[in-house]
Amino acid sequence: MKLLDKLKEKKLELEKKVQRGREVTEQMKAEKMRKVKEEAKFYEPGTFRYGLYHQQGVLDFMKDVKKRRELKQKLKE
Repeated sequence: MKLLDKLKEKKLELEKKVQRGREVTEQMKAEKMRKVKEEAKFYEPGTFRYGLYHQQGVLDFMKDVKKRRELKQKLKE
């Protein structure tokens, strides 16, 4: 019985380690998502990163690029 008790304790210890690892992984993923969202605030329509982040189609992306270029041209004049 003594060996069986040791095995049960070892099993519980390993389960706790696995659970802690899952919690840490979830926290890391959440932190990464927060970082991505924070960076996305500064993306401008018509930029490649903005299009990727918002999962735009090619046509929508090109429309944004055209608007952005027109706006730049107007500001130049």
